[in-house]
Amino acid sequence: MPGNWLTGWWKLRARDDGRAAGLYVSPRSVSAAVGQRRGERVALDLRADPVDGLGAVAACLRQQSQALGLGGTGCNLVLAPELYSVTLVERPRVPDQEVKEAVRWRLQDSLDFSPDQAVIDVFPLPASASREREMVFVVAVHRDTLRQVIEAAHGAGIRVAAVDVTELALRNITHGLYPEPQWSVGLLRLTGASGVINICRGEELFLSRRISGMPAELSADAWDEFKDRLLLQVQRSIDYYESAMGQQPCNALIVATTHGWQVQVCEYLDEMLPVAVRTVKDELAALFDVRLHNPEPVDIDWHDPSVAQRNAMTAALPALGGALRSLNGASAPRAASADGGTDTEAAA
Repeated sequence: MPGNWLTGWWKLRARDDGRAAGLYVSPRSVSAAVGQRRGERVALDLRADPVDGLGAVAACLRQQSQALGLGGTGCNLVLAPELYSVTLVERPRVPDQEVKEAVRWRLQDSLDFSPDQAVIDVFPLPASASREREMVFVVAVHRDTLRQVIEAAHGAGIRVAAVDVTELALRNITHGLYPEPQWSVGLLRLTGASGVINICRGEELFLSRRISGMPAELSADAWDEFKDRLLLQVQRSIDYYESAMGQQPCNALIVATTHGWQVQVCEYLDEMLPVAVRTVKDELAALFDVRLHNPEPVDIDWHDPSVAQRNAMTAALPALGGALRSLNGASAPRAASADGGTDTEAAA
């Protein structure tokens, strides 16, 4: 992949003390994750806080930076789905260095702003899924939005080493849990702001779809009205992966939700789908020791986490995905500025 703001398949370098960090920013919540390997397990410090719009992000990041010791740390900054668009298009037949500009004007009908105001990057659909045509995912974010988020992090004393998107951050989690390429694993994340389903095999992201019709409030009544629409979208995603993409059957679906929906979503999907459905809590318990800072640090008891703790873990999941890439080692790339370059300092 080229050295630009979207770090699709890159891995960042952890700090000299072995710690690695990820941030997740949305207009409704901000999360931070700091991880450190301890033998076969990973010790994680997480914090998730609600915010009222992007204007409140800077103050929240300052609090999180102080609580988790992020000052000067190079972090992988993960953008929330509502901050950008993802489109699957046929790869233009141009040299690699010209692909981004070649796809820019194909986005005119899918963006609510001019394509010349977009910071764009692409990452490939696996060759085994695209069959006769080479396809790429195109990610576009308004440069002013990107600049605002990067400046908020810099203002909190946090160094943005790279910028990522939720779909790829969640890919890091499934790859960390199921690294073998023979495993096809889905991850469904639902919050009051957005819903995303990924299906990955090994480190490759085959399918990612936004869940439509998410209720603003995840109440019991809202669940009764929404559950069949959710089932249909999940089932269609799995069917498309297996049939249209010609892939092996999906082995499992990991579910993460906020607002106390975890139990009913898992029970309903497990009853209705022909795949094993697992809670993100049970999956993370196999590898991670988590201390949640909301605001005082508390070690999560995996046998009996509270609803608030489950909600916070789901809210912070993309930040965890950002930190996981850092923990895997390799050299640290640079993220792009909001002007489309490759230096985040220029955006601050």
